[in-house]
Amino acid sequence: MAPLRLSLVAALAAVLFAVPTNGQGMCSSPDDGHGGHIVDITATISASLPTWLSDTGLGEGHRTETWSMLNGDDANASELTFSAHTGTHVDAPRHFVPWKNQYGMETVDIGAMNGPALLIEAYDVPVLNREALEALGIPHEGVSRLIIRTDNTRRKLMHTTAFTPDYVAFDEEGAKWLVEHRPDIRSIGIDYLSIAALDHLAEAHVALLDHGIVPIEGLVLDEDKIKVGWWWLHCAPLKVEGSDGAPARAWLTPVNDPAGAKGIRKGSPCK
Repeated sequence: MAPLRLSLVAALAAVLFAVPTNGQGMCSSPDDGHGGHIVDITATISASLPTWLSDTGLGEGHRTETWSMLNGDDANASELTFSAHTGTHVDAPRHFVPWKNQYGMETVDIGAMNGPALLIEAYDVPVLNREALEALGIPHEGVSRLIIRTDNTRRKLMHTTAFTPDYVAFDEEGAKWLVEHRPDIRSIGIDYLSIAALDHLAEAHVALLDHGIVPIEGLVLDEDKIKVGWWWLHCAPLKVEGSDGAPARAWLTPVNDPAGAKGIRKGSPCK
């Protein structure tokens, strides 16, 4: 993939320093000064960040300081050089769907990535296939955004520099099952670099993207910070015209029963 080169000051400022506004149903907490407790689920872009098929991770050189106050410039400014699918990121339909080649990141529905989301766990499951998904008990109605925490989190894969090929993700059968049996789902978050298993990379991506599901990949879903249940998902990918993907900032805030959940929720993540 062609590297994504952006001005840190001009292009990323709004995303990196975004503060979510309070939504209806937010739990009250003093932690952010705006009535909601923020849990950042974004991987930090650094030299040690795992990247696709690399044993050495992102490495040095992903950020070049083009202006430096230490060198007498009036400001610090950086240029970034890395893949559109680095760290926590979002896929556009054109990433894998040939007949949707015109649908880049500027066409991705940001509403699909922002709102009430159900976080579930799929542990001791090597692949998200039909059987595994049926056993998870994903509600038939009321879920538009799904976040899946897997053994990728327990293995700390987003904190492991070398690429791990046996990560947990969807196979083709599982992706097609989800589209057929849970058609209301608009976005899916996963805790490694791909929503699709390595052996089903194209097929699983096509099944999900062609249905209009937005994959949010590379999430950091620490067990000690995030309980299973309903959360308010916030995700802000860069709006890069024609791009097949884009890095994103993603975070969670507590939420009470979302409208339309129809009583499916068990317990509250709010303390």
